[in-house]
Amino acid sequence: MSDFSSWAPYEKFVQDGMVDGKFLNAGFTLLCAGPPRLAALGGGNTATGTAALGTALTAGGGAAADQLVYPIGVIQNVNLSHNRQFNRVFEVGSERSYFISGRTIGQLAISRILYHGPSLLRVLMAYYSDKIGATTLPALFPNAGVEALANPHDVIIPPGYDYLFLNLASDLFNQPMGLLMYVRDSNQETYGAVYLEGCYIPNHTWATDAQGVLIQESAAIQFERAVPVSVTNLTIIGGVGGVLGA
Repeated sequence: MSDFSSWAPYEKFVQDGMVDGKFLNAGFTLLCAGPPRLAALGGGNTATGTAALGTALTAGGGAAADQLVYPIGVIQNVNLSHNRQFNRVFEVGSERSYFISGRTIGQLAISRILYHGPSLLRVLMAYYSDKIGATTLPALFPNAGVEALANPHDVIIPPGYDYLFLNLASDLFNQPMGLLMYVRDSNQETYGAVYLEGCYIPNHTWATDAQGVLIQESAAIQFERAVPVSVTNLTIIGGVGGVLGA
């Protein structure tokens, strides 16, 4: 839209080309746990790891021995947010101000039903494995990332046993993990993906009640950075010249 002369509220949609029945929603959004860095998937190279993950997503995955991430099931809510700090500077003699950009902090909140299988803390650390020490902790799935850990730490304080992890004070959670968010549309065409690197869990809640029939878990997660993953993308819906002033 080069100007407002073609704006016709009674006749046209603001965004052209919208297709009935083609949409995004929670049913087509997948969250997976994996190693803390994409470099672990690409022989120490982040770019190679990003390409490997993008290829796996586009191709629908590879053999079990090459599985890169572990899907997290029975999620009820996911909230991803970024907070960016700004300093606002005023000056004597003027009503105007300047902004100085600061740091950006990323956070993720997950709510999940404990239906069966691994608990939330267990599934978030699905990639992790130790082999020596008082606590033997196997990975939940055969994965490439566990072989490329920068810090192959052996757990001393047990987080739990089998599938139930509730002890956030365990030294296991001194170690980071990664999260993949993968989004498709209702036609199962890829919309996009992002990998959250260097994730830590500062808060975990496990809750039920006397009259309840469900056990609910939630976790607050902070991540170091969000790395976009290049996959086969949709053609963005929109008319020609859809930006004002174009």
